[in-house]
Amino acid sequence: MTAQLSPPTVRPADDWRFPKATEHRLTNGMRVLAYHCPGQFVIAASLLFEVSLEVERRDKEGVAALVARCLTQGAAGRSAEEFADALALCGADLGASASHDGFSVHLSTPVPHLSVALRLMADAVTAPAFDRFEFEHEKQLRLQEIEQAGAYPQHVAGEQLNAAFFADSRSARPIGGWTETVEAIERNDVATFARDHLQPVTATMIIAGDFGTVDPIAEVGQALQDWRHVGRPAPPRNPVETAVSPQVVLVDWPQSPQSTLRIAGRAVTRDDQRWQAMFVANHAVGGSFSSRINSVLREQKGVTYGASSALETSRRAGVLNVSTAVRADATVEAVRDIVEILTAATGTLTDDEIATSVRAATESAALGFERAEAVVTRVEMLLSQGLPPDHVDYNLARLRAVTTEAANTAYADVLRADQLTVVVVGTADELRQPLAAWGYAAVREVSPELR
Repeated sequence: MTAQLSPPTVRPADDWRFPKATEHRLTNGMRVLAYHCPGQFVIAASLLFEVSLEVERRDKEGVAALVARCLTQGAAGRSAEEFADALALCGADLGASASHDGFSVHLSTPVPHLSVALRLMADAVTAPAFDRFEFEHEKQLRLQEIEQAGAYPQHVAGEQLNAAFFADSRSARPIGGWTETVEAIERNDVATFARDHLQPVTATMIIAGDFGTVDPIAEVGQALQDWRHVGRPAPPRNPVETAVSPQVVLVDWPQSPQSTLRIAGRAVTRDDQRWQAMFVANHAVGGSFSSRINSVLREQKGVTYGASSALETSRRAGVLNVSTAVRADATVEAVRDIVEILTAATGTLTDDEIATSVRAATESAALGFERAEAVVTRVEMLLSQGLPPDHVDYNLARLRAVTTEAANTAYADVLRADQLTVVVVGTADELRQPLAAWGYAAVREVSPELR
């Protein structure tokens, strides 16, 4: 028996490529993108509509989210229970969701039941019941969710950050609306939204799975090509306003043993040429366990279980968002440390940090798309942000090419550490004076409840 004294050689990663789409346009104007994923016998599909939340009335925000909740609660003459039974009989799961950039209906089903499942999906989109009882039930559930979410400081911190950072843009307010706006929504508002904005000419069907025994485009066509509804034209999207001055927002959470922190600065959208370099830079600063932010707050000072930053993007706005929860007595020190780390990162990212970040961002990319659902989810995100479906390969190529110089340049160009929005959820009586003494910006106290 011999012992191996050195580790085996690891060969270079394969030059993986995102699955290629077969594209088709139905006679009703609906676009279809089909992705053959061998071995994926549970098919995933998403019907994405080009409609933003800006179409909602300000006093009835949350109507799109209520449409999503009600869409599968009965359709085409079936009650909610009957519709659920029909889905169960073909092993399908159907749901819908609204986001700031689009409205989507999601389906998963085994390959043998694709035809039936797609017809049920079509029924939900083309002939939703919007039963009054089911509508009232979903509305009450949403109101209860709002109340329950207010008990979690992490949720409150996120909503207060959006409210402060996005000024008067729709992005400043919850996707699902808040209590006053949801209470104002009537059943007719839900039906009107669906009639006006769910239409084939603004829809793209994204479908992925093992298509060795089925023709996905033919199946989608049989289910949806006869849908000829014409709603309202999609309105132009307005620019998203973001904060340009430093802010410190204090949310009182009495006797809290820890403080929840959110710190945000303007970043870039995915179509910006600096996005890949900025993504790599962020990975080094706060996007990984070994990043600078986590190393200081967790490893060196032990004031948190974890601290991280992420580049969050929509079609018209990019945000660098730092999130953590720290020991209450270390709150101001932790906030100061985060801002100092973000400031000090300008021009100081090293070759080792960038090389590690590039490998992390690219070498395991294929693992993230093993399932058909992951392929559909990524394409849906790209289309909703105005990017082409082949953007994954383009993005990976540009990530692999990021240099230390490019990362430092992008970070210096994009992030303004003197213009951050800082949200602290904690005991105001203990934090008010030290936050003011820090001197980053005037401290503004707000209620945990959004209005």
